[in-house]
Amino acid sequence: MESVVTRHSDGTVGLVHRAKVKGSVDPAVLERLYWDEIRRVTLGAARFSRGAIRVGGVWPVILRFGPPVDGRRAIAGGLFARRAGGSIEWRSNGEEASVAVDGFVPLLQGHLWRVEEWFHGLIGRRFFQRVEQERSG
Repeated sequence: MESVVTRHSDGTVGLVHRAKVKGSVDPAVLERLYWDEIRRVTLGAARFSRGAIRVGGVWPVILRFGPPVDGRRAIAGGLFARRAGGSIEWRSNGEEASVAVDGFVPLLQGHLWRVEEWFHGLIGRRFFQRVEQERSG
């Protein structure tokens, strides 16, 4: 897996995780596997439900998202967002798959952001392992 993290002067961040995969994977499948991996890594403490990542799948909203449009969801706010903005996107081109966050304004800054960045990396690695498992049948 390759990871690229970009911090912009306006306070937004971008994260891209990509890995080689065999064959194309539908963005809706990638999204489902990604949310499932968040649930698995947090042992169910964080779950995607009703357009948001929520504690226990109920409340409070950690991050809220807009509806899916062409493999992308807008980031609409939540406890871990300083403000609404940015998006998360899942793509696959037959040779590699990616999950990318762009224009996100995280609540956590400085050293605390490093913890969130590490968490994104962990989710990304496990996510791509799951994608390969799904592709292998």
